[in-house]
Amino acid sequence: MSGNLRNNMIAGATLASILGVLGLGVVGDGLFASHYPEKPGYAPEVAEGPSAGGGEAAAPKPIDWGLLLGDAAALPGLVAQGEKITAQCKSCHTFDSGGANGTGPNLYGVVGRGAGTHAGFAYSEPMVAHAAPWSYDELSNFLKAPNSYVRGTKMAFAGVKKESDRVALIAYLRSLAPSPAAIPAPLPAEAPAEDAAPAAEPQKS
Repeated sequence: MSGNLRNNMIAGATLASILGVLGLGVVGDGLFASHYPEKPGYAPEVAEGPSAGGGEAAAPKPIDWGLLLGDAAALPGLVAQGEKITAQCKSCHTFDSGGANGTGPNLYGVVGRGAGTHAGFAYSEPMVAHAAPWSYDELSNFLKAPNSYVRGTKMAFAGVKKESDRVALIAYLRSLAPSPAAIPAPLPAEAPAEDAAPAAEPQKS
């Protein structure tokens, strides 16, 4: 009899220990579950802070079209470079006067033309609504990232990321007109940075 009682006590103690461990696990899950993401692999959003130097990132400098296109000696080479870059555009566009529209509109005379206005081409509604004239800056901004600049455009092209390539391409597009668009005056020269304050002279003893 005493043997059975002893065995029952041991079994009871073992069962109580197991239940205690399970109970702690349930409590632990309840305490910490809210700290885990709902989906595995979730990456928290991190707000962009200031640049590594401690200040805000400097705004990109405007393109000095007057300086780049106003150099009569360098302009022909720039136009020739731009014509080579159009090799990646010719599957969708034509560049000759009176040329047919393709997947994209004919680009003869595009500089200065209103966005979404070339006759015979079915533009997207966002491009028609954009409506701005294709100035040098407008063309550069659009060509850099078409779908970011005019969201919903039909132009499925990643863009011309390199600024010098965009300048050359736009120089070529400007040449495609009986009377090329006027070249703006060069931007004013930046004022020289102020000289650093002179070092303090050592005090005489």
